[in-house]
Order: sequence, then structure tokens, then C-alpha cells
Amino acid sequence: MPRIKASPKKCVKSPNPQQPSNTWVLLLKGENLDGADGTPDIVQLRHPLSGAPAMFMFSPGDGMVQEVLTFSENKRSWFIEDSVKSDGKMHLSTPIDPIFLVIPYLRKTSHAVPLDQLLKDEDYPETERLLRSTGLKHLSQVADKKGDEELNAYKYNEEKALNWLQRKTERVAEVLKQKGVQVNNVATAATFVKSGKTESDDPEAYLKYAHGLVSEYLADDLSLQLLRKLGLPEEQPSESSKRKLAPAQQQASETKRPRQEDLPNGDALDLTKPEKVLMAAKTSITAKEKARMKAASGSKSISSFFKKK
Repeated sequence: MPRIKASPKKCVKSPNPQQPSNTWVLLLKGENLDGADGTPDIVQLRHPLSGAPAMFMFSPGDGMVQEVLTFSENKRSWFIEDSVKSDGKMHLSTPIDPIFLVIPYLRKTSHAVPLDQLLKDEDYPETERLLRSTGLKHLSQVADKKGDEELNAYKYNEEKALNWLQRKTERVAEVLKQKGVQVNNVATAATFVKSGKTESDDPEAYLKYAHGLVSEYLADDLSLQLLRKLGLPEEQPSESSKRKLAPAQQQASETKRPRQEDLPNGDALDLTKPEKVLMAAKTSITAKEKARMKAASGSKSISSFFKKK
């Protein structure tokens, strides 16, 4: 999990100890999320990639935003004090730049809009809490600010956004390389990796992997623009997608059957006797093939050894 760069502290959110079904096991990333000012608040916001509801956590005062990731496995339970929680899900929080959450709203408008109006979402009213996030002070890196401080209006700038995303991706790639994260397609234990240059040492491999991580928070078209901005090759159709062809279509595309005009004497193609058709379609036989046929002519069929005597 490369996005979690430190060991978070363990926090059990239990609004009612008598109801273990309402208990969450949550690992928090950060030291200032729970204190005298209050406790973190988990809400639903619109995910920047899919637009579907996703869980995010605001620190007290809404200065920091973190994404809440859920990991679930079968046959897992938690022992919490004197109770057993059958739902063994584990939730992890990891920091996220709030600009990623604002970019989809910026891209929807073609003119400058005051930020407080831009972040009004009837389906996700908690989106307005992003206004108090400290990360939005850098919003001018992806948008043009219009008017005075009181108006606080912004207009999306695609060139600025791509430059910002490029810097983000390159920074992620550099961290991956420093951490020694294996980014090649082959699962290799770090203990057995040779000290020499490997595929994972390739800067382009790290950049491509980092692009995949950043693209988890980008729309598909914006992810493709970033890919071109980074100078990375676009993905070609994989072999798995080619195998989706029906067997008959795949065989027809790989094997050329003889046409009727290619057969001797214009005989019709008899699909019930493929061996004879293919032999008749051959114009010449090599010496090696003649020798093989001669050696096989005196051989018995394997089924003849199992006949009753």
C-alpha cells in the first residue's frame, strides 16, 4: 500500500459499547486528528473519479481531509473489549489533496464561479466543508482566480492543471523509487532482487506506475491527457481482450482454409474430411515429409493393441 507512508495509530470508534455492530476499527494517519478540539468526522463526498459516494474524514476544524479506505476479507472478526464483532472490516485513513476533490466541480463550469457557490452539492452537502481546508490555498495552481478576495471566484485552467498533475505524478514516482517499491508486473520479493539494474529501476516504469495511482482520482479523459503530458505510451489492447473472440472466429482469423478454386479439379470443400482436403490442396511434398509418411505406413494404430484376441 504505497499511499500509506507511515504507521497510523489505532483508533476504535465506538458510539455505544453495548452495540458492537456499530463499532468501527479505524487506523488513523496523523497525530493531530483527535484531541481537545474534537474528534474526526467521517462523511460522504463525491469521488473525483466515479462521482459515486465515498467516505472521507475531516479533522476537527476541517483543516485536513483524508480518504477512508475499507479492506474486507472473509472469515475475519474483531475482539473489542468483552464483545465480538463479526464484521471484520478494517478502515484506513490516508491524506488526500483536497484539490483533487475540487477539480471535477471546476471542470463543470466554463466561467469563473465563487468558490462557495462552486462547492454547493445538493447530493453531498458536506462538500462545503472543503472551503475550510488548508490545502485549497494552492487552488490557483489549477485555476485562474478572478476578482478580489471577497469574491474568491475561480475558473478552471487546463494547462495549469496538467502541469500541476505532472509535478504530482513525478513526485509520487520519486517517492516510489526511494522506497524501493517494485513496480514491474512480476511479483518479486525484495530480498531476492539483484543489485544490478532491473526493469523496476527504469524511470519510465516508476512514472507509469505513479500515473496509475494519480489516475485513481481523475476522470478518464483527464488521465489520458496526463499520460500524453508525461510522454508515456498509451496502452495497447491486451492479450486477454484478444482471447474474448469466439473460438470459431479466432480459428478463422488464424487459419486460412483452401478456397474452392485452389482445390484440384474444382472439387467442393468437404468439411467432414479435413485431412483429405488439406492433403489434396498441397501442391508438393518435401523429402522429409515423404520419409515420415513411409515410416508411418507400417505402424499400427494404438487402438489395435487393446482389441480382444
